[in-house]
Amino acid sequence: MTLKIAGAPYTLLYVDDVPASAAKIATFLGVEPVHNEATFALFIVAGGKLGLWRIGDVLPLVAERPGSAEFALAIEGGPAAVDAAFDKAKEIGLIPLQAPTAMDFGYTFTAAFEDGNRIRIFDTADDPR
Repeated sequence: MTLKIAGAPYTLLYVDDVPASAAKIATFLGVEPVHNEATFALFIVAGGKLGLWRIGDVLPLVAERPGSAEFALAIEGGPAAVDAAFDKAKEIGLIPLQAPTAMDFGYTFTAAFEDGNRIRIFDTADDPR
């Protein structure tokens, strides 16, 4: 049996406070959610879907806190764009985990929300993986 995929895959982040996390994502990415309520918010990001789900409402119950995965976005504009995104992340209150640095897949940084969810921004201008 072959699965017939219906639309873009979702990335779901389990968050403590959906409205607060959604506001930060909207400010950081410049994209408003297409669905936004106290328990779940949904963003369409470059054709993909990012859902924020209140951790206490996830079934089956979550055994571990967030932080062992990340939502990653490739951006255009080279290292200068990554540096600017890092500055914006700090301005809106994301917690810097990794300052912009060159890695084998591109120039990148990682930041976290208060609940441990991570977001990585990177530029793949020299390596389109």
